[in-house]
Amino acid sequence: MSDRSMRVLVAEDEVMIADMIVATLEDEGLETAVAYSGAEAMKAMEATPAGYHVLITDIRVGAPPDGWTVAHTARSQNPAIGVIYITGDSMEEWRANGVPESVMIGKPFVPAQIVTAVMTLLNQSPPATAT
Repeated sequence: MSDRSMRVLVAEDEVMIADMIVATLEDEGLETAVAYSGAEAMKAMEATPAGYHVLITDIRVGAPPDGWTVAHTARSQNPAIGVIYITGDSMEEWRANGVPESVMIGKPFVPAQIVTAVMTLLNQSPPATAT
């Protein structure tokens, strides 16, 4: 499967951060979609029958639901989806609220951290697909 067919959903309410993540991932040849709230992320997952391979979600992603709920919903729909959480203040809650085999990246971060996390998740498990 080529990188271009690898789909990443970015759920981030801060436009500058979302744009930076999308630009970075597209520079790596990945297909991206962006949601600026938890509700938009849920709609994006419902609207994409082929599913996403990786979800990158801020914990406090604007309007509810929060990133924890978005990730749990994504995993219930597609158990193989890779999950990356990004946050400025919720790192201590990750062990209790995060989905298994997820990655946590604290803000501020550099774009290379996102690329490394996405590529690691894509390479460690079979490509995620919706059933």
